[in-house]
Amino acid sequence: MPPLDTGRAAPSSAITLAEDAPVRQLRFTGDIGKDVVREFRLSVRPASWPSRVDLSEVRSMDSAALELLLHLARKQKRFGGELEVVEPVAPLRRLMEQSGLTRVSHWVVTDAPPSSAGPSPAATA
Repeated sequence: MPPLDTGRAAPSSAITLAEDAPVRQLRFTGDIGKDVVREFRLSVRPASWPSRVDLSEVRSMDSAALELLLHLARKQKRFGGELEVVEPVAPLRRLMEQSGLTRVSHWVVTDAPPSSAGPSPAATA
Protein backbone atom coordinates (compact mmCIF):
# COMPACT_ATOMS: atom_id res chain seq x y z
CA MET A 1 0.00 0.00 0.00
CA PRO A 2 1.49 3.41 -0.92
CA PRO A 3 1.72 5.97 1.88
CA LEU A 4 -1.20 8.31 2.37
CA ASP A 5 -0.13 11.86 1.53
CA THR A 6 -2.32 14.58 3.02
CA GLY A 7 -0.50 17.43 1.27
CA ARG A 8 0.37 19.09 4.57
CA ALA A 9 3.87 20.30 5.31
CA ALA A 10 5.32 18.94 8.55
CA PRO A 11 8.71 19.80 10.01
CA SER A 12 9.68 16.33 11.24
CA SER A 13 8.41 12.80 11.58
CA ALA A 14 7.77 11.34 15.00
CA ILE A 15 5.41 9.66 17.39
CA THR A 16 5.82 11.24 20.80
CA LEU A 17 4.17 10.87 24.17
CA ALA A 18 2.81 14.37 24.75
CA GLU A 19 2.76 14.96 28.48
CA ASP A 20 2.56 18.74 28.00
CA ALA A 21 -0.76 18.67 26.14
CA PRO A 22 -3.98 19.43 28.06
CA VAL A 23 -4.63 15.68 27.85
CA ARG A 24 -1.94 12.98 27.86
CA GLN A 25 -1.76 11.65 24.31
CA LEU A 26 0.42 10.30 21.54
CA ARG A 27 1.24 12.96 18.97
CA PHE A 28 1.95 11.82 15.40
CA THR A 29 3.76 14.37 13.21
CA GLY A 30 5.10 14.34 9.69
CA ASP A 31 5.56 11.24 7.57
CA ILE A 32 4.75 8.19 9.69
CA GLY A 33 6.33 5.07 8.25
CA LYS A 34 7.81 1.80 9.43
CA ASP A 35 11.05 3.37 10.73
CA VAL A 36 9.17 5.92 12.86
CA VAL A 37 6.82 3.20 14.13
CA ARG A 38 9.74 0.89 14.97
CA GLU A 39 11.54 3.64 16.88
CA PHE A 40 8.35 4.44 18.81
CA ARG A 41 7.71 0.79 19.72
CA LEU A 42 11.29 0.41 20.99
CA SER A 43 11.22 3.58 23.09
CA VAL A 44 7.70 3.69 24.60
CA ARG A 45 6.37 0.69 26.53
CA PRO A 46 2.81 -0.41 25.64
CA ALA A 47 1.75 0.09 29.26
CA SER A 48 2.50 3.81 28.76
CA TRP A 49 0.33 4.20 25.67
CA PRO A 50 -2.56 6.58 26.39
CA SER A 51 -6.06 6.20 24.96
CA ARG A 52 -5.77 9.34 22.81
CA VAL A 53 -3.76 10.05 19.65
CA ASP A 54 -3.35 13.39 17.89
CA LEU A 55 -3.15 12.99 14.11
CA SER A 56 -3.65 16.66 13.22
CA GLU A 57 -0.03 17.10 12.03
CA VAL A 58 0.32 13.92 9.97
CA ARG A 59 1.60 14.47 6.45
CA SER A 60 1.64 10.85 5.28
CA MET A 61 1.10 7.43 6.79
CA ASP A 62 1.96 3.94 5.57
CA SER A 63 0.61 0.51 6.48
CA ALA A 64 2.95 0.19 9.50
CA ALA A 65 1.42 3.33 11.02
CA LEU A 66 -2.09 2.12 10.29
CA GLU A 67 -1.23 -1.20 11.96
CA LEU A 68 -0.02 0.71 15.03
CA LEU A 69 -3.30 2.63 15.19
CA LEU A 70 -5.20 -0.66 14.99
CA HIS A 71 -3.04 -2.08 17.80
CA LEU A 72 -3.69 1.01 19.94
CA ALA A 73 -7.44 0.71 19.30
CA ARG A 74 -7.51 -3.02 20.11
CA LYS A 75 -5.65 -2.39 23.36
CA GLN A 76 -8.28 0.14 24.42
CA LYS A 77 -11.09 -2.22 23.40
CA ARG A 78 -9.63 -5.03 25.56
CA PHE A 79 -9.97 -2.78 28.60
CA GLY A 80 -13.48 -1.57 27.75
CA GLY A 81 -12.38 1.74 26.23
CA GLU A 82 -12.15 3.27 22.83
CA LEU A 83 -9.26 4.99 21.09
CA GLU A 84 -9.77 8.74 20.80
CA VAL A 85 -8.37 10.23 17.60
CA VAL A 86 -7.84 14.00 17.60
CA GLU A 87 -8.58 15.79 14.35
CA PRO A 88 -7.45 13.37 11.65
CA VAL A 89 -7.09 15.12 8.28
CA ALA A 90 -9.71 14.25 5.62
CA PRO A 91 -7.62 11.71 3.64
CA LEU A 92 -6.72 9.94 6.88
CA ARG A 93 -10.39 9.84 7.94
CA ARG A 94 -11.24 8.00 4.72
CA LEU A 95 -8.42 5.52 5.30
CA MET A 96 -9.59 4.93 8.88
CA GLU A 97 -13.14 4.31 7.67
CA GLN A 98 -11.96 1.86 5.00
CA SER A 99 -9.74 -0.03 7.44
CA GLY A 100 -12.45 -0.41 10.08
CA LEU A 101 -10.70 1.79 12.63
CA THR A 102 -13.87 3.84 13.10
CA ARG A 103 -15.54 0.78 14.66
CA VAL A 104 -13.03 0.79 17.54
CA SER A 105 -12.22 4.49 17.79
CA HIS A 106 -13.90 7.88 17.62
CA TRP A 107 -12.82 11.35 16.53
CA VAL A 108 -12.60 14.24 18.95
CA VAL A 109 -11.85 17.95 18.65
CA THR A 110 -8.74 19.32 20.33
CA ASP A 111 -10.49 20.88 23.33
CA ALA A 112 -12.65 17.83 24.14
CA PRO A 113 -11.94 16.20 27.50
CA PRO A 114 -10.79 12.57 27.46
CA SER A 115 -13.37 9.87 27.99
CA SER A 116 -13.36 8.19 31.38
CA ALA A 117 -13.16 4.73 29.81
CA GLY A 118 -9.82 3.15 29.03
CA PRO A 119 -7.12 1.05 30.54
CA SER A 120 -5.61 1.93 33.86
CA PRO A 121 -2.00 3.16 33.90
CA ALA A 122 -0.95 -0.24 35.24
CA ALA A 123 -2.53 -2.12 32.31
CA THR A 124 -0.19 -3.84 29.91
CA ALA A 125 -0.58 -4.74 26.26
